[in-house]
Amino acid sequence: MNINIDYSKCNSSDCLECLDICPMQVFDFKNNKLIVVDEEACCGCLACQEVCSYNAISLIY
Repeated sequence: MNINIDYSKCNSSDCLECLDICPMQVFDFKNNKLIVVDEEACCGCLACQEVCSYNAISLIY
């Protein structure tokens, strides 16, 4: 699993819905930026991708 965040689209300073919805706590917010902290923990549920209204997250299998 590869989690891609398109930072040109991501509005993490106002959003962070992906961080809140992820059941595996794959994301974190550090230094004013959304980051992937544990890509291997991703269960592939696509919740982060579906909740992102900016289409900034994509999961590649």
